[in-house]
Amino acid sequence: MRHGDLYPYDSPAYSIASYDKMATNMVALRGLVGDRRFREAYREYGKRWLNKHPAPWDFWNTFNEVLGQNLNWFWRTWWFETWTLDHAVGEVKIAGDSTSITIDDLGLAPMPARIAVRRADGSTQRLEIPVTTWLFGEKTWTFKVRSQPGITSIEIDPERLFPDMNRENNVWRNVPR
Repeated sequence: MRHGDLYPYDSPAYSIASYDKMATNMVALRGLVGDRRFREAYREYGKRWLNKHPAPWDFWNTFNEVLGQNLNWFWRTWWFETWTLDHAVGEVKIAGDSTSITIDDLGLAPMPARIAVRRADGSTQRLEIPVTTWLFGEKTWTFKVRSQPGITSIEIDPERLFPDMNRENNVWRNVPR
């Protein structure tokens, strides 16, 4: 929402804020709510505001209404702030038949943490830490999963739908000793 003239023209921030940010926001929104629901809300927005002059809050209110969700945390974070998202796989402790996994929230931008736990038999267990965890101020979240069949990797946002600033800390691989 910051006017492009407020950025130094030769700054990378100018280019990102002026050209990349909206597309990134829309991809993240689609990833957050799902493709079908995104299209439904986007089409309704188009119908409501055809041949009119909508403001940003008209877009946000349409999405909130059609989706039946209050996404004000998303609108504020991705339109008004310059915060970054950085989820990380923290500590992984394998102890007998259970594995304790800690996810760290290293950035300021809240988003749900979607996690894929891949196993030696080829299966994948999907977990999600809801955005409310981070909205309520938590900076780490620990959960347990079964250890068998062996865990080969843990990855945050494997579909790469959210604009995480450091994907190198999104993956843990179990390297046999």
